Amino acid sequence: MPNYAKIPFRVDRWPFFYGWFVVLIGTLGVLFSIPGQTMGVSVFTDHLIGELNISRDQLSLAYMFGTIGSSLFLTLAGKWYDRYGVRLVMSGATITLAFALVVASFSPAIVLLGRGLTFLPLSYFAVFVMSLLFFLIRFSGQGVMTLASRNMIMKWFDRKRGLANALSSAFVSFGFSMSPLILAWGINRFEWFGTWRWLAVLLLLFAVLVLVFYRDNPEVCDLLPDGKTTRPLTEKEQIQQNRKQFTLQEARKTTAFWGVAIANTYNGFFITGLTFHILSIFKTVGMDESKALGIFLPATVISVIVSIGGNYISDFVRLKYLLLIMALGGILSSVGLIMLGDGWSYYVLILGNGIVSGIYSVLSAVAFPRFFGRKHLGAISGFNMSMIVFGSAIAPLIFSLSKTQTGSYYSAGMFSLTIAVLIFLLATRVRNPQQS
Repeated sequence: MPNYAKIPFRVDRWPFFYGWFVVLIGTLGVLFSIPGQTMGVSVFTDHLIGELNISRDQLSLAYMFGTIGSSLFLTLAGKWYDRYGVRLVMSGATITLAFALVVASFSPAIVLLGRGLTFLPLSYFAVFVMSLLFFLIRFSGQGVMTLASRNMIMKWFDRKRGLANALSSAFVSFGFSMSPLILAWGINRFEWFGTWRWLAVLLLLFAVLVLVFYRDNPEVCDLLPDGKTTRPLTEKEQIQQNRKQFTLQEARKTTAFWGVAIANTYNGFFITGLTFHILSIFKTVGMDESKALGIFLPATVISVIVSIGGNYISDFVRLKYLLLIMALGGILSSVGLIMLGDGWSYYVLILGNGIVSGIYSVLSAVAFPRFFGRKHLGAISGFNMSMIVFGSAIAPLIFSLSKTQTGSYYSAGMFSLTIAVLIFLLATRVRNPQQS
């Protein structure tokens, strides 16, 4: 059976370790998932509400249905990753996202076709159509493309995994923070539907790059993690090389898995809930739009600094300490939301968000391969990704219910604080399963 990892070229003959190029191309893969991320979709929401003639609640409901639906299939996608490899899964997800964006650009016309063809009111039919499209967009973009690209980068490194993730996370953080401005420019230049179609073209071109440059792991390319070496392995490296390869079922029996998985899910939940209702949250406490949108840039700067530092020390310290720091960041964020309106709470919210996002970028990439090995990484990270996506799906509704039922977001903040405290307590019990 031919080794397709050597087609169209052998990466072991490159003048430098191919893993560093994997960091570059894998980071681009995460950035190309932006149209499927919350900040990538949110720029188009007002245009969809107007064109589809539906309410904001109806579009939010479609977004929730589509996102929850996508979360149910991500564990399966992770198993596909383990079975079929990153090139096939990633290229398929990229093409699927491109297809979904093109269809979504024609969504008003598609909804009008439903007039007379369905017994449902036209607005209900619009919710149904957008639920299906959001399912494809979220599943392929936020889910599979992110999972596949991050896992590929992590498989190419062991001792230098933290450094590789630091480089990738820094560019991803700034890319994500700049994406709303870039997409808004595209909408002003090409209209909302034209922007989605141009993004689809770029995604199809990137799918070609995936097929050419993506590689599953260094071993199939006759290389070793961190680069080919002829020197004797240290005792620590021998332990790393001989680590147990946990299955998903085995990983789920450990405290380490649930500690990391719930913390990652908390990040998806809180950041999505806050971002989705950011203007309303600040308006409720008498703060204007500029103050609300002003939290993102400083939080991103803090996130990048924390991510770089966290990735660096992750190569030398127990990950439970990073998990504890992330839980403390969640506590700060929740307190900042609960007390928002006081002068100091604004900065506590920014600091907490920066810490949570920064440590998340470390744990979501580094923890699972260290704890459970690389053989079943797709299934393990896919299950966690389904949890993250589910958390991000229900967050807008929970935050919205807090506002409509109590008149403020205090209850949402208290709920978030409770989860953050539970994560902190759980983190104190986390141990590396490889050392059990």
